[in-house]
Amino acid sequence: MDILKSFLLLSLLTLNLNLMSDIVPVEDFYKKSDLGSVRISPSGKYLSTKITLDKTSAVVITERATNKTTHIQHFGEDSFVGGYYWLSDERIGFSLRKKGAAYAQPFYMGQMEAVNADGSQKKMIIGSANVRRASRVVRNDVGRTAFSVISRYKEDKDHILVGMYEKDYPSLYKVNIHTGKKSKIATSPAMRGGITLDTNNEFRLSIGENIKNQRTVYYRDSLDSEWELHGVYSMGQGEVIPFDFSPDNSFLYAYCNIEASTDGICKYYPKTKTTELIYRNENVDADAWIDRDTNELLSINVYDGKGEEIWMTKSAPMVKKMRALEKVFPNHSVSLVDSTENRDELIIYVSSDTDPGGYYSFKTKTNELKDLGLSPRGWINPSDMSPMEPISYQARDGLTIHGYLTRPKGQKNNLPLIVLVHGGPHGVRDYWGFDREVQHLASRGFAIVQLNYRGSGGYGREFLKSGFNHWGDAMQDDLTDGVNWLVDQGIADKDRLCIYGASYGGYAAMMSSAREPDLYKCAVGYVGVYDVDSFTTVGNIPGYRAGSAYLKDVIPADPVKRDAFSPSMQASKIKAEVFLVHGEKDRQAHFDNYVIMTEKFDDLNKPYKSLTKFDEAHGFYKTENVIELAYDLEEFFMEHIGSPK
Repeated sequence: MDILKSFLLLSLLTLNLNLMSDIVPVEDFYKKSDLGSVRISPSGKYLSTKITLDKTSAVVITERATNKTTHIQHFGEDSFVGGYYWLSDERIGFSLRKKGAAYAQPFYMGQMEAVNADGSQKKMIIGSANVRRASRVVRNDVGRTAFSVISRYKEDKDHILVGMYEKDYPSLYKVNIHTGKKSKIATSPAMRGGITLDTNNEFRLSIGENIKNQRTVYYRDSLDSEWELHGVYSMGQGEVIPFDFSPDNSFLYAYCNIEASTDGICKYYPKTKTTELIYRNENVDADAWIDRDTNELLSINVYDGKGEEIWMTKSAPMVKKMRALEKVFPNHSVSLVDSTENRDELIIYVSSDTDPGGYYSFKTKTNELKDLGLSPRGWINPSDMSPMEPISYQARDGLTIHGYLTRPKGQKNNLPLIVLVHGGPHGVRDYWGFDREVQHLASRGFAIVQLNYRGSGGYGREFLKSGFNHWGDAMQDDLTDGVNWLVDQGIADKDRLCIYGASYGGYAAMMSSAREPDLYKCAVGYVGVYDVDSFTTVGNIPGYRAGSAYLKDVIPADPVKRDAFSPSMQASKIKAEVFLVHGEKDRQAHFDNYVIMTEKFDDLNKPYKSLTKFDEAHGFYKTENVIELAYDLEEFFMEHIGSPK
C-alpha cells in the first residue's frame, strides 16, 4: 500500500503547488503522468489503473462493487510495468520492463507475470524468471517486443494466443494463463511478420518485411493450405496491405493505394487478388475501425487538419453509442480504450488540443456516463492552454504543405516563432492534439508551427516519395516557405525566428540554418543527425539489413551530394545561435553525430550551447533530465527571440 499512499501524496502536493501560481510551472508540462492505461475486466467486475512513480510503476486493481483495492502489482525499484492485459475475468498479465545501470530508459525483459485479481497465484507464464537484464531478442532497436497477446479465446478461459518475436520469423503459441504451458500453433512465413487471425481465431494472414526493406504479404485459405505470397512492395510503391478479415472471412479489409496516391480502404478478394474500393480521401490516408466482435467496418478516420470519424455502419449499436458520445464532447477526440466482453460498459478517453484528456465509463444499456476521475495530466487546466490551428500553404514548386500553428493565448500577430520539426522523417507526421512541449512554449509567449513537409507520412505515397533523396534541399525549402508564408501573413516577426527539432528534426534545424543563414536567430538540434556518412554506417539503423536498405532508398549515394546534405560539412554557413542536445547512449542518431558537429564548430571557433547525458539514448527519459532540458530551451529561446529587437 506504500506505493498507493505515495501516489496520493504526490497528487495532493501537485494540487497545492498549482494553486500558488497563475503561471503553469514547467514541471507540470513534463513530469511523468501519474495515471494511465485504464482497463476493465471482461465482466466489468474489476477496474485496473497504471500509476507511475519516480523509480517504478504499478497497476492498481479495484473491485467495482466495493470500491476496494484488491491488489497492487509492481516489480520493485527500477522495474516497470509495460503492457498489461486482462487474460480472463479473474486473471491479469503484466509485461516487465527493467532499467539497467547503463541506460536511463527501461527495456522490456520478454517476460509476462500472471496473477489473480486478489494477488494470489503469481506465475511467470512467458519468459524465464532467471533473466535479470534486458534480452537482446527484445528487438527494441527495430520496434519489436518479445511477445504480444494476440487474442483471448471466447470459450476456453484458461488459454490465450500469444505471438512470440524472439526470432526473425515469429511464432504463434497457445499459452495456459495459470501454468505457462505453451504449445506452438504456427510460425509466420513473413520475416518479422505480424500475426492476423480470421474470425475463427485461425492464423491466416501475415504482413512482414524482407531483407530489402520491402513489405511482404502472406495469406492462406485455411490452416491446411500452403502459405501464398500475395505481395512484395518497396517503400513508396503502390500497394495492397490487408489488415483484417470480413465477418464471413470471404474477403479482407485492406489499405490500398495503387490506383491513387492516398491510402484508401478496400475489400481484397484473395482468391482473385482483386480489390474493391470502399473509401478514399484525395488529400490524406485513411484508417479503419473494425468491430472486434462482428468484424464489421464501423468507421474510417482521416486527419485532414483535425481528425474526422466517417461512420460506415450507422445502424450498428456501437456506432450509435460512439456518435452520441461525440455530441457530448464537441471539439474533442473520443477514443474507445476498452470494454466489457458483452459491451455493456465502455471505457473511453476524451482529449483535445488544449485538454490532455481523461477516462470515462459509459454504460451502453442505461446511457450512464461517469467521469472516472482518472486524468493522466489532471493538473493541467485546458482554459490555460492554446488552441492548435490547421494551416496550409503552397511551397515554391506548387506543392501544398499542411501543418499546425499554435499561438500564445490571446495573441495573433507579429509573434516570435519556433519551427518545431518532427522526426522520422518518412512515414511520420504531426497531428492535431495535445502536445506538452507546444503548450509549454506557447504559454511563454512563442508561436509554434509544425509542418508536414514533403516526405512526411499520411498524405499519400507520392507525397512520401517526393522527399526521398531530398533531405537537404526540397524538404528544407518546404520549411523555409512555411516560415516566409507566416511572416507574409503578419503572424510571425521576421526578426524573431528559431528552428528546433529532434532526430531528423535536429538535422533539419542545423541544415535549414546552413541553407538559410540569415533567416533564423537560433537553432536547436536534439539527438539529431549531422553527418550523413556517419549516419549510414554507424548505429542501429544501418546495423540491420532492412535498415540499411531503407537508407539506400532515401539518402543519395553521391559523395558530393552527401557532403551538401551534411550539416557538419556546411557548419561554416550557420550564423544562428546553436544549442545541441544528445544522449551519449543514442544508437539511432548515434552520439558520433554530436561529436562530429561540435568538433566542427570548435574548429570554426563558433560558440554553441550544449547538453548531454551519459545514460540517455534517443531522447531523454529521466524526468529530471526532461525538465532540465525544458528550462534550458525556454531560457535559450527567451534570450534570442523572446522580445522585439
